[in-house]
Amino acid sequence: MKNLILIVMTAVALTIFNGCQKDEPGVSQLADEVQPQEVVQPDVYVENGYLAFKNIEAVDSTILLLNKMTTSEKEAWENQLGFKSARAEFDALFEEYDKLPTYEAFLAFKEKYKDKLKFNENDPDDCSIDYPYATNYFIPVLNNKGVYKVGQSIINKMVITIPRPVLKSGTITDREVTSIHAFPEDNPNGDYNEFHRKPNIDKRKLKNELYYERYIYLDPQEIGGYWHDVYENGILVYLNQRGQKMSWGKWRDYKTEYSIKKIRSQTSGYPEAQDGRTHISPEVKPSINFYLHKHAQYTTNFEPEDFLPYPDYVRFAADVTFRGFGFYPNDYYTIETPENYNYSGGYTYPTDGWGW
Repeated sequence: MKNLILIVMTAVALTIFNGCQKDEPGVSQLADEVQPQEVVQPDVYVENGYLAFKNIEAVDSTILLLNKMTTSEKEAWENQLGFKSARAEFDALFEEYDKLPTYEAFLAFKEKYKDKLKFNENDPDDCSIDYPYATNYFIPVLNNKGVYKVGQSIINKMVITIPRPVLKSGTITDREVTSIHAFPEDNPNGDYNEFHRKPNIDKRKLKNELYYERYIYLDPQEIGGYWHDVYENGILVYLNQRGQKMSWGKWRDYKTEYSIKKIRSQTSGYPEAQDGRTHISPEVKPSINFYLHKHAQYTTNFEPEDFLPYPDYVRFAADVTFRGFGFYPNDYYTIETPENYNYSGGYTYPTDGWGW
């Protein structure tokens, strides 16, 4: 709660009013000598219905804080700012989706919101839905039109909307996501399947999938009084967890919580990380990423011609579950690649880029 109060306080713009006080009789008014004070903008504030951030670090820190809040705390934070987020709008859509009684009702829902939500058009039996954005990472800070601002750059669903002469963009220019492993051999019920099932739990299933994400990010910076294009060419490694439930004869996504503990991970060329803590995610839908690794190269005024090469290997092991399976100690089960790569104890995880 202290963190909530702190971010609310920092998110309120400070407006300073200057007034002239009456002098005592015989003392002339010196209004022409009173200088206006500068209005100080905080790291995050509301502008034209969207959140505006001082820099990308303020974006990351705000997302980190919001991801730790309950739904009611997020609503209070938004109400204090006078801000309507994409989360608030899509939560209402997901709630409507959760109450659909039949497959025919889903088809009507799909037609109604085809311009707002992402559906799997390649598989008519897939009743899942998703946000319409290139990446879900920024959803906590987007407004209901998918817009936020960093510095002087207004970004709409990761696309720059301010012309380059005003200020060069601050956006992802290229991105590629590749699956590493989905752990079909670790299914608790013994079947070789990427969606894991538990004995005696017939209406819930969980998919754990390890991913690479290669990206090129353009971050304009003022250097020596001139604006320069600074490119970040990076690689992320993360575990995506996605739970589904059986309803009206179909598997579908729903809002739920995820958990991971006893983590061991290594990306080739970098130190091994281990984390014995138990992590429980906020309630989300349709899935969530637990970030394990990041490395990047930077160039100035030179856009990389290609992504960084894939690492030679990624090793990973953890105990996982979600609310559909339960959060008691016996509800967790182990996923690992390669086989027998197990958590061996220790707390050597990186301070940045680790976690939900």
